[in-house]
Amino acid sequence: MKKEPAFISSLQKASMDKGRTKFFLSFLLLSFIFWFITKFSKEYTEVMEFQLELSDLPASITPIVKRAPQIEVTLKASGFQFLYYQLVDSSLKVDMKNTSFEGGTATLPLAGQFQDLQEQLLGDTQILNLFPATFEFDYQIQASKRIPVSAPKFEMAIGYAVTDVRFSPDSIDIIGPKEVLKTISAYRPTFIENQKIKASIEQFIAISPTNEQTAFEQNRVFMQVEVDRFSERSFLLPIDTDNLPSDKVYKFFPNHVKLTFLAPLKQLKNIHQEDFKLGVSPNKISATSKKIQLEVLAAPDNIIKMRWEPKEVDYLLRQ
Repeated sequence: MKKEPAFISSLQKASMDKGRTKFFLSFLLLSFIFWFITKFSKEYTEVMEFQLELSDLPASITPIVKRAPQIEVTLKASGFQFLYYQLVDSSLKVDMKNTSFEGGTATLPLAGQFQDLQEQLLGDTQILNLFPATFEFDYQIQASKRIPVSAPKFEMAIGYAVTDVRFSPDSIDIIGPKEVLKTISAYRPTFIENQKIKASIEQFIAISPTNEQTAFEQNRVFMQVEVDRFSERSFLLPIDTDNLPSDKVYKFFPNHVKLTFLAPLKQLKNIHQEDFKLGVSPNKISATSKKIQLEVLAAPDNIIKMRWEPKEVDYLLRQ
């Protein structure tokens, strides 16, 4: 009898071994599937945590919670249903219409919503118990306040400055807790431009909440910014004494002050030294002090960035 080569024999053996392995793995997979179906088809009683979604909450009420509110629910359900709650959805909506709001604490008995909660669950899942039976949380009362919109900060090109900023509307409604709104008197939006500004602007600008507790009735306002070329100019001004008592004599050292300012280039020729007054406030004069701060008593409206040197002077008072 002719003998088969050793190589062919080894291939036949490997093929048989491979067939046995496939059969074993298939059998193992089918066994696992049958076990899984049998195991998860059975009913179990377990306690699960569900997140509560608050519906129909009054607009004036803001819950104070560190994390999403939760309750423990004792359920009777199949293993497949428990798997769904664990992996897909473990939330329940509660209706806040019958909630009692008193003294900063909201109280809602959950027994009255038992049927509504039951209907949100899969198939024949049964709710056996809810804990706690009464859902409570702290809250803040929301209020509304109208505040003006103020000009944002602008990055200007050298030689240019803003002459006027207008908003439409010029004030907006902010909503939030009363105590928070007391601290907010105006809203300053953020304006970001890729290049420094040297031309007038007309565009919508976004309105965003100042913090997590507040919100605005609208999300943008229309902003108009007028920009003009400015130039610097200086005057040497005497210290004005017209606002001081006439029965006294004041001597200031030095008695002249250099005042420097920026003004629109096209208006600069119409600004004169006589348009400015630098002096002192009578109620700041003290017999015990030898120095006094200088103040601008009069200046044109269309100038910016005024500065003067010195800021304070020595003085003598003669009765």
